[in-house]
Amino acid sequence: MSPEDVTIEGIQEGTHKIEVGEEILLNGKPVTVTSVETNKPMEPADLGASKPIEHKPTSKEIGEWRNANFTVKQGTVKACGHKFDPHTFPKQANCWDCWEATFSSSPEGVASVHQLLLTGGTKAVVAMHGQKFTKMFGRFLRNQLLREYASKEVQAASGIEGSVMDIQAERSNADDAQLSS
Repeated sequence: MSPEDVTIEGIQEGTHKIEVGEEILLNGKPVTVTSVETNKPMEPADLGASKPIEHKPTSKEIGEWRNANFTVKQGTVKACGHKFDPHTFPKQANCWDCWEATFSSSPEGVASVHQLLLTGGTKAVVAMHGQKFTKMFGRFLRNQLLREYASKEVQAASGIEGSVMDIQAERSNADDAQLSS
């Protein structure tokens, strides 16, 4: 290596890497390198610390990571447009569509509350779930029973057409039954 390649301040561009303990020629005399300094500035991550500096995530990076790994995408009730969580009561406590979606999505839950209603009465349901839940559950049961009652099979079996019974026919059948006995 020629003396022009090495300067007192450090290594010039285009030279090979000099290591501590290596012998080089400086002004024609052999010299042992005791320390090496470069003209290049140190990189920001390397500040001379003995341990590497860890990257601290920004709040934006933390938010993106949480969205990717923990955020639960909730469904939407089509009738009203509110978010739907099948594991909790509706956040919009007065929205009937949300309550109906909650009860419709959990037939096992409806069966268990119905069993509690039959065994303990409304006081037990109110004590366990609250007044609003009990009111909406009663409305749900009433609507379910009306739907079943409105079916053709139930109407045919009961002799009721639509929601009005033929009272005159019932009276005449009762009169015929009394006359024949």
